[in-house]
Amino acid sequence: MKYTISALSRKTGLSIHTLRFYEKEGLLRYVERTDSGRRVYGEASMGCLLGVLCMKQAGMTLPQIKAFMDITIEGVDTLPQRLEMMQSARDQLSKHKEAIERGIQLADFFIRGCNNAMEALRNGTDPIEAFPYITRDGIIDFPFLQTEDGRLEPDTPPENFKPKRASRKSRTSK
Repeated sequence: MKYTISALSRKTGLSIHTLRFYEKEGLLRYVERTDSGRRVYGEASMGCLLGVLCMKQAGMTLPQIKAFMDITIEGVDTLPQRLEMMQSARDQLSKHKEAIERGIQLADFFIRGCNNAMEALRNGTDPIEAFPYITRDGIIDFPFLQTEDGRLEPDTPPENFKPKRASRKSRTSK
């Protein structure tokens, strides 16, 4: 089956501009032209595009995908290089996954805390005692961790995490 650029755009959800860019950058290959110069995409170009989209989904950047495709043409001798490139992309995705999972845990912590504070309000008790992070004073004594490269990041608080509250005097005497 053959596709025009607009049909391929509709079928893939990619803009016409993106398809042209991919072709210009050497990512979308095997593009045929009609006698009048219009682009026509066949099975080979569709397979190439799907490969680009798979590698992009696997976390590779466009220059990495281009390099991967370029060495693929050289044959099976480049399999070790391609394997290394894909393993590197996977490692990056694993780091992103860990960051997302930590973010979800932190969001869950705040959701639990806000629910506890709302429950305290309904019960006529102090919501700030139930969850002190909702105060106007900002976040108080939140747990953190230091990454291997020395950066500080919020840590996932344990279920039973109880923050230390600064005294009212020390919070306002700045």
